[in-house]
Amino acid sequence: MSPNIVCVADERNQDPDVAARSADRPRRSGSAVILGSCLLLGALLAPAPAWAACDQGQALTLLHFNDIHGQLEPYEDPRDGTERGGIARLAATVAEVRAEDPSRPAVLLFAGDLLQGTLTSSLFLGVPDVVLLGRMGVDAAVMGNHELDYGQEIFRRLNEEAEFPFLSANVASDPQPLPVLSSVVIERPDAPKVAVLGLTTPELTTATHPRNIEGISVEEPVAVARRLVPALRNAADLVVVLSHLGIADDRRLAESVPGIDLIVGGHNHNLYEQPVFVENVPIVQAGERGGWLGRMDFRCREGRLAGTGYTLIPIDAASPEDPEIAAEVRRITLDAERELDTVVGFSTQELSAWRELIRREEAPFGNFVTDLAREITLADVALLNGGGFRASIPAGPVTLKSIYQAFPFRNELVLGELTGAGLLAALERSAGLDPWGNPGGFLQVSGVRYRIADGRLASATVGDLPIDPARRYRIVTSDFLAAGGDGYAMLEEMTDPVMTGRLISDMVIEGFRIESPVSAKTDGRIMRR
Repeated sequence: MSPNIVCVADERNQDPDVAARSADRPRRSGSAVILGSCLLLGALLAPAPAWAACDQGQALTLLHFNDIHGQLEPYEDPRDGTERGGIARLAATVAEVRAEDPSRPAVLLFAGDLLQGTLTSSLFLGVPDVVLLGRMGVDAAVMGNHELDYGQEIFRRLNEEAEFPFLSANVASDPQPLPVLSSVVIERPDAPKVAVLGLTTPELTTATHPRNIEGISVEEPVAVARRLVPALRNAADLVVVLSHLGIADDRRLAESVPGIDLIVGGHNHNLYEQPVFVENVPIVQAGERGGWLGRMDFRCREGRLAGTGYTLIPIDAASPEDPEIAAEVRRITLDAERELDTVVGFSTQELSAWRELIRREEAPFGNFVTDLAREITLADVALLNGGGFRASIPAGPVTLKSIYQAFPFRNELVLGELTGAGLLAALERSAGLDPWGNPGGFLQVSGVRYRIADGRLASATVGDLPIDPARRYRIVTSDFLAAGGDGYAMLEEMTDPVMTGRLISDMVIEGFRIESPVSAKTDGRIMRR
């Protein structure tokens, strides 16, 4: 049975053309084509019961996943070596659930971060990803903080390709609105109505390059939910917040906004085998990269939809596979491999990763990459270990292959706060490393200047001022260093660390695309006597 999708518009945020496009655009649920029909908020505010009532015995299954980050192929789980994920397996598992009882509706939700993290995502800018999510029958997606990583125009094009709506009630854009809806009500004949409200983390404005968020503002999510949930509560049997906020803000929502039945979360990449309950509101999150599919079943009892069970389904080598999608992924992957010789920019000189340079002293390559990291995250200081630079990039045209050879480890940027004492301890460790051993832990930096004398830290400044041990500084580093790698245990003390989802390799690719020709140089930020 095909549902109607009723769009609840928040006029401050919504592109006025989106509702019309949503009404005409075909959507799929399993093998059925879904046509969305969109109404204005005023229509939903027509006289209605204070609480929509479902029919006794009606059933519903809600499926969800989050933070796929361009992961179309299966991948190895670094925690246990298990092969996980693969969008063909994910699609087949969704189809299996739907086939259990074709009369029972199944709603499939994606909790954000479609982009950033694989070669195919970087090369094809998310187009295969959004197309395949449509083929597997996604009903709605929330806008994640990485959806603007390739720029606002790319996101607009992805929206045109999508067979499902992107939601975000708390993101606005001026002067041109973003192609997002605040919420949808998914309605099938003789089935419970499901309202879905999208909310995006305020980190949207700090976790991507500033040029990608020009004109973008993010409203405080709890205030937005308080404003919009009452109308959705009147319109639907089940009110779901599709959240890309992270567990801390999901908890605040559950504590502060009455009328929410379920929060489907993302952003943290957390894996919850069972829902986290806050004020009797279940919060679910299904890991990352399509490695798991969450399933919650509901049945109508005394006019209210009640949860009857939750299952976290692993997507692994034992999962079924959609053969057509698997073949498409193989084609996409081969196309990507052929594209490795694609030129993404130009360097006016060799960016040397020579061990005797980048592991001993200030290097132009280190300056270029750390400056990029600090710029896109608005951090005070960037710290990267010289051992993470594995190959030089020759002067002249720069290819994808040369960048992936330079950064093969898939290290991700982590953003957090560190005391000045912790920052000084990190610089002291770097200064104390024996340069004759070409230590991989020697720090390339941005935003800080430090001087080494006789194997010890002689001085260190941020913004021309000595580092204040009591002050808190905003630090961006690699996930390797943030986990204490190369002996930097003090970086494990960062507070509120955020895995940005941005690979260093992807950041460098984007840097060359935007800033070429690149003329990296030294400026005396590291001095050794």
